[in-house]
Amino acid sequence: MNPLTLDCPVLGLDTDFPNTLYVLKHEPSGKYGCYKHDGVHGLACFSTQLAAAEFGSYIELSGMLSLEVKFDEARQIAQDRPLPIVSIMLLDDMDSPQIHYVR
Repeated sequence: MNPLTLDCPVLGLDTDFPNTLYVLKHEPSGKYGCYKHDGVHGLACFSTQLAAAEFGSYIELSGMLSLEVKFDEARQIAQDRPLPIVSIMLLDDMDSPQIHYVR
């Protein structure tokens, strides 16, 4: 069996994840903004509230709120999401997201 190699960086090896992140949440439904990159699904995270709001403008669900969370909180939110969510993704550069696996 051949190992799978991802083209995007995996955090924790040589990149620091910001301690404070912004995620998007739809309060009425409890849903969070997520993203898929190269077959990997993850909780969408941003280092600025503006970047999170811009991403939220593409989601076809009105009322998305930008929440400031700590890194550990973001990890827990992602872990609490059902599969296929397996990571948190720092999407400051959407063409090259930084991925941190949570399971």
